[in-house]
Amino acid sequence: MIFPPKLKPGDTIGLVAPASPVPSDAIDKCVLLLQNMGYRVKEGANCRKVYHGYLAGTDQERARDMNDMFADEEVKAIFCLRGGNGSVRIMDMLDYQMIKQNPKIFVGYSDITNLLVAFNKLCGFITYHGPMVYSNMLEHYDPYTKACFEAVLNMEEAYTFQNPEGRNIRTLVPGTARGQLTGGNLSLLINMLGTDWAPDFHNKILFIEDIYENIPNIDRMICQMKCLGIFDQIAGLIIGDFSECENEYDSGFLIDEYINSQFADMKVPVIYNVGVGHCYPTGSLIMGCDCQLDADRGEIKLFS
Repeated sequence: MIFPPKLKPGDTIGLVAPASPVPSDAIDKCVLLLQNMGYRVKEGANCRKVYHGYLAGTDQERARDMNDMFADEEVKAIFCLRGGNGSVRIMDMLDYQMIKQNPKIFVGYSDITNLLVAFNKLCGFITYHGPMVYSNMLEHYDPYTKACFEAVLNMEEAYTFQNPEGRNIRTLVPGTARGQLTGGNLSLLINMLGTDWAPDFHNKILFIEDIYENIPNIDRMICQMKCLGIFDQIAGLIIGDFSECENEYDSGFLIDEYINSQFADMKVPVIYNVGVGHCYPTGSLIMGCDCQLDADRGEIKLFS
């Protein structure tokens, strides 16, 4: 798996909105924020558009911005403004052959999971499950989020992930495993099953997270993965943040209890309460990279 060239001060970052829109005045602030960090910024031509209320431009416009950023030799990294909805609508419009020939740092999460996984599988380079400019950096770029993101961006040979202070990684099934890291937002992973860019889960370390899903919905998605044999294929499981995931039917059976009920009998290492996802602060992971999961120690180690 290819690691794109590292980002240096003075490099150009491309800003894209492959999914939902961002207010124009907020984009101004995002551009200024990155400039104040010491980078040049090139904004996607269609970032400020709104289509049907929930999309940042038409499918063709959003796909064109993505293709243009990868084709632009000046752009060294591509940061997503936000997730939301709609990335799936552009997946068949991306020039994967061209993108494969121009590997770049690509950052996002949530609805951007489609793109993170697709670039791993179809283009052969790693991607960053990390903070987005509008969703995180503008108002929630706390010291931990910043330090963790910069650490993975600048990783040399290896990086050991650390949870935010005061939040402990919990071991559900002990053991160690090593494999390529894949996954992302659970809802997006379910929706991509059967597509060309869905992960091959065999011998992978699977990471999942989600937000605003009630326990019955999470249960439906997890059971679908179980029925497909996905949890029998993986080498290990990392369960990230499940923000605002409630159970209106039983307040005593929430996400921790659900995780224990579903995964305690797994035959591979499982850890949970990992501070990556729709949480503040949030950590960053490198999707597609070699990953060692040590559930005995509650440790995630990434390798270049």
